Amino acid sequence: MPAAPRRPKPNILILFNENPDWPQVDINWSRDNLRDMTNGLLEQGFTFEPLCFFDDLSPLDRYDPAEWLVWNWGEELAGRPWTDSLVAADLERRGFAFTGCSSEVLANTRSRADVKAVLRAAGLPTLPARVLTDPTQAAAWDHFPAIVKGANQHASYGIGAESVVANPAELVRRIAYLRANFDDDALVEPFLDTREFHVAVWGNGRPQALPPLELGYAAFDDPHDRLYTYSAKFDTHSRGFNEITMTCPAPLDRPDWRARLEEVSIAAYQALGLRDYGRLDLRMLGDEPQILDVNCNPDIDVTSVLPISAKALGLSFGQMVERILTFAAARMPSAGSI
Repeated sequence: MPAAPRRPKPNILILFNENPDWPQVDINWSRDNLRDMTNGLLEQGFTFEPLCFFDDLSPLDRYDPAEWLVWNWGEELAGRPWTDSLVAADLERRGFAFTGCSSEVLANTRSRADVKAVLRAAGLPTLPARVLTDPTQAAAWDHFPAIVKGANQHASYGIGAESVVANPAELVRRIAYLRANFDDDALVEPFLDTREFHVAVWGNGRPQALPPLELGYAAFDDPHDRLYTYSAKFDTHSRGFNEITMTCPAPLDRPDWRARLEEVSIAAYQALGLRDYGRLDLRMLGDEPQILDVNCNPDIDVTSVLPISAKALGLSFGQMVERILTFAAARMPSAGSI
């Protein structure tokens, strides 16, 4: 019996936002990502259109959800930080299938404390932590060194060398910094000055962990600098950007660690309801990885774990993109497939 013919590839809308108040470095980074995406889609033979928005998704009015699959890079509406769940909710209301997490999952994973609660309930390893709302509460924490993160910030926002604190006075200053600069509570947890790994996971139903990537901090003597900060990710002139090493697959010396890193990452991905693709950040506590952060719809620029790990599997950037689109295409109203 002949095989059923493959359905044609869906048209792809690359949905992304730009804020006129962004610094030029952020705009340049966004456009570099768009260039890499368009090149990848061209490589794989897709028909696509980039679609930029700022304050609403009305540009989508002229597109049919049965014919267009959205690559969702919408991170905010009208310049309001962390409104990605509202973008996803509008896409859902309009009937579009789109890459990445649902609006519900994006909303539920904004709070680092809530994420930790889900991980603990699932029996997954994550460090103890407290949320402190005011500098006067610093006395409630007595484990040092500690790291202080914005309780409701994503990824590396608000994290720098000063985030690692050695005593109550430094903790007071960092809590005050987060309140003054981000109007956010502080999530405080022990600082692990140990080996760090990023693990990309993709797929639905039975998700797969890609080869882990290890971040190497051998060039840095000061523990405060052994962090993958916002500057290390995006400032091409920073020491972090130029001197943090990335090894993938990893760890080559501990295959037992690699197996556990992948197991824990898949379990966390499933526990939090991620879909299509995600990233887990972990550091080791003895032989057990501790989940530091869970990233929905993570960056896929060429210095990030997903394309690096996909390359380790022999996939080009375009093939990686097509794989993610395959996962999302199953949700199209027409049940289209790639």
